[in-house]
Amino acid sequence: MRRVALDFQPRRRIAWIGWLLLALSLPVAGRLVVEFRALQAEVALAEGRAAHLAARVDSPVPARPREARAFTEELARARAVTRRLTLPWGDLFDAIETAATKKVALVALQPDSELETVRITAETRNLDDALAFVRRLQATRKLSGVYLASHQVQTRDAERPVRFVVMAGFDRGGRS
Repeated sequence: MRRVALDFQPRRRIAWIGWLLLALSLPVAGRLVVEFRALQAEVALAEGRAAHLAARVDSPVPARPREARAFTEELARARAVTRRLTLPWGDLFDAIETAATKKVALVALQPDSELETVRITAETRNLDDALAFVRRLQATRKLSGVYLASHQVQTRDAERPVRFVVMAGFDRGGRS
């Protein structure tokens, strides 16, 4: 067997490489400190503006008529979005799925959040199937005032399907 030479002494590394890396990293660190302070100042300015705007929103009367009008318009848009987002989608889909059969193809579902109505556009092979779909929708408790608004035979299609529109009301469960 040959003798194995094990050297447990750490090798001396070249010290000047460490000093060089330190010297190169100092300007980078300095630049980061400068950018950090600039960002802190920007954040402080933005927080000050936010506090100022919050104080103006909380005040009973906005400072200028132009600002009052802009605030009112923004508030109306926010309420409209909220009304659209809080539609009872689950109830609408449940009612339609309960009434649907393989004979009826849903084309469009257009809710109107302001009027609390929904417009359902669908197609079927004949008017009897459309009327049966309307009757099944009327039987659901999730929709109210269901009626056939219009129907039309699609003469350009070879199978001549009936496209029809059903209007119905829905309840949000609570007024907002």
